[in-house]
Amino acid sequence: MKKAVVLLIAVLAGLVWWWTGSAPKKSMQRPASVVNVVAPRQAELASEIEGVGTAQARASINLTSEVDGRLLSVNFKEGDKVKAGAKLVALDDRIARAQLARADAQLADARAAWERAQQLKSSEVLSKAEADTLQAGLLSAQADRDAAASTLADYTVRAPFAGVVGLRRVNTGSYVKSGDVLTTLDDLDELEILFSVPEKHLGQIASGQTIFVESSSYPDRVFDAHLSQIDTRVDPVNRTVTVKATMTNTERLLLPGQFLNVRLLTGNRLALMIPEQAVLTEGASSFAYVVNDSTAERREVKTGVREQGWVEVLSGIALDEQVIVNGHARLGTGSKVDVREDASALMPDTQRAFLNEPAFQDQ
Repeated sequence: MKKAVVLLIAVLAGLVWWWTGSAPKKSMQRPASVVNVVAPRQAELASEIEGVGTAQARASINLTSEVDGRLLSVNFKEGDKVKAGAKLVALDDRIARAQLARADAQLADARAAWERAQQLKSSEVLSKAEADTLQAGLLSAQADRDAAASTLADYTVRAPFAGVVGLRRVNTGSYVKSGDVLTTLDDLDELEILFSVPEKHLGQIASGQTIFVESSSYPDRVFDAHLSQIDTRVDPVNRTVTVKATMTNTERLLLPGQFLNVRLLTGNRLALMIPEQAVLTEGASSFAYVVNDSTAERREVKTGVREQGWVEVLSGIALDEQVIVNGHARLGTGSKVDVREDASALMPDTQRAFLNEPAFQDQ
């Protein structure tokens, strides 16, 4: 009985296998994906070297006292623009004036003695040695007088160049020592910007090139500057060369020490551009799809700058290929595609503006 049951099960299994194996299979092929494509465009782009720099005044110093003394007067207001030679600070100079007066008296006495010696020299009453001693005394008295005058001048602190004074560090009546900082002086009408450029760009930079300067303090404004100087050495550690740019700053919007973003224009180049919606990312890599015989083909691409909805393609796509801009969902290499025309989907108005083409008009 058991053998009959096993035999029956085997026969039924065979019949099922024969029936399912001989039945016609239905096609499981996925329908073609509807996509929009666009041909890459060539556009002229400005070649730029980006960097970060630090602003510094064309001339900038800490005004210090050359001598010890009590402060008599402060002749400026913080933030004043002063001329070269302007008297800024005066110290008590009574002792220095007395020393100058004594030096003047000694010089007058030495000069009178020398003049008398000149009269006696003709009558040969005065020896040559005595005359030489009197002449040396005159020269020494003149040197002492000049030193006293110089010391007296040190009790008055003047602006060595035209500029803007900063915060004062001392008050009237305070006692200052030689080397103490009294205030700062900066020429803010023109700023210098120092930044580094990788050595591989040395052949692309030259004095006079335009530089665009941006500051987080004024996010909607771009300042113009020009490359003025290139350092004579390349840093052997980081392989960069320091360059200096100059810019006018008559509005005094930027201050020395500020952090600035700079873009150095080195010329123009012809770039291959595709709409940025055509570029997809996966991890650290970027890719796009092109159409080849109604089949999608995935291409890894290296991208450059972005401009008004377009992205520069440095490698991976040729000018004569068709790039998929819409319909990427579920695409893969070898997927069948159905290309449809849709002008508005291909280039929105912002992207048309980059190519100087008229806006799309929906009919």
